Amino acid sequence: MLETEKFQIFNPVRIVYGKGELENSRDIFGVSQVLVICDPFVSTSEYFKRAMEKYKSVFIYDKIVPNPPCEMIDEIIESVYEYSKGAPKFDGVIGIGGGSTLDTAKAISSLLVSEGKLSDYIEGKKRFDRRLPLMLVPTTSGTGSEVTNVGVYTLNGIKRPMTSPTFWADVALIDPILTYSMPRRIAATTGLDALTHAVESYWAISTQPYTEGLALRAAKMILESFEASIDGEEWARDEMAVAATIAGVAFSQTRTTAAHAISFPITSFYNVEHGLACALTLPSLIRWTYKFVSKKMDDFASYLGLKDVEELAKKVEQLMEYSGFSRRLRNYGVKENELEEIAKVSMEANIINLTPGKPSYDDVLRILKEIY
Repeated sequence: MLETEKFQIFNPVRIVYGKGELENSRDIFGVSQVLVICDPFVSTSEYFKRAMEKYKSVFIYDKIVPNPPCEMIDEIIESVYEYSKGAPKFDGVIGIGGGSTLDTAKAISSLLVSEGKLSDYIEGKKRFDRRLPLMLVPTTSGTGSEVTNVGVYTLNGIKRPMTSPTFWADVALIDPILTYSMPRRIAATTGLDALTHAVESYWAISTQPYTEGLALRAAKMILESFEASIDGEEWARDEMAVAATIAGVAFSQTRTTAAHAISFPITSFYNVEHGLACALTLPSLIRWTYKFVSKKMDDFASYLGLKDVEELAKKVEQLMEYSGFSRRLRNYGVKENELEEIAKVSMEANIINLTPGKPSYDDVLRILKEIY
């Protein structure tokens, strides 16, 4: 029996998966003069250099920092104009990297053909209505940014999610070879992010049959390959690359919920990696939401081959332990008297209202105290 009377599906991103496909990226993207946004590790890779040789001209910006500040993105625009000695002459923009890099590329592709600064758009003073052609190439397996219309940026010290129709890429190129060099910690934090996407998309108030199927498949693939992936096994990195993108497509339709809302201040205030910040509250939220979506979550646990939802929550805790992460907020520099501010900022994220049961400030504070 359907739980919703109507729903829509819209994801215009062309997804291309395959080992070695980065070297075919010019033919896939169909452009010849590109601005490439990446990090220094990517730009010094021989594999990357071989792929870029096939373009007519390439300008590389490789000084991306995590949780991209609006000021950094504005500085990139200035650097590009300085390089171009006037209006930039690019056919398209390529983002190659983790979620911060991909989100940066989204903003750059729109700002290059728009007026104003990124903060104008985040604050709603302006709206993007066009961009340069955009291809996104993830080097981690977790954010799903390559298939969403969401970018997350730091404005006045706080992470701020922003959606725009121009943030849908033309192409998401998934080449798992790019994930083989991920350090263990990055594989773990991004993998936890992907798992959180699958769980939250599945239970979100905005869920529907299409996304439920994607979320189930993604979660199963992640649980089956997570530990081998962070240990560096290539077959598992292949699995995680696909699973993260599937989870990304799922939450591109539903958005995320409380775990992501609470992660924003934890990352902003304490510099905790995004995926880890999400996973810190996920086991508690799995237990808290159960009373509102018990049948749905029983089905979820059963599909994953788990006895019940409690086993699912414990499984997430086990994956965090295997990764070497504490679940205690105190171990990330959080002071007990700061929990109220974390809860307050969490409630300011609209996505928290997509959580089953719609947790209140007191509910969030209770969960934070539980894991303190």
